[in-house]
Amino acid sequence: MTGPGLIGGPAGPALRFRPAQRLRRPGEFQAAFKGRRFGNAWLSASVIPNTTGQARLGLAIAARTVGNAVHRNRLRRRIRESFRLRQHQFPPVDIVVGARNAARNAAPADLDAALTKLWDQVIAQCARC
Repeated sequence: MTGPGLIGGPAGPALRFRPAQRLRRPGEFQAAFKGRRFGNAWLSASVIPNTTGQARLGLAIAARTVGNAVHRNRLRRRIRESFRLRQHQFPPVDIVVGARNAARNAAPADLDAALTKLWDQVIAQCARC
């Protein structure tokens, strides 16, 4: 099976979110938190260059900030999907995204716009890192 975004598809590089693109270890998160910070009313991001040759994503979505598991997981899925679609535009950096209190009641369109703005900031500022 081939198609846009699938391996071997005609639309260019695959748009999968592979395990190698995830931050998993506490040390990776701690290192990223020491990096450069970006943010807006709904989300924040800490970014640091890495040596893996690809962008990696970590999520720090607190229950106290966003709410119950349904809301947290919905926000996580939205962030991962947005990252997956733009992954080839990022320089090789580690990104940890956190949510702010305003994300609890934000409309999906507002969150998508906030993610787009956040990714644009990271791409523009970290291309020189």
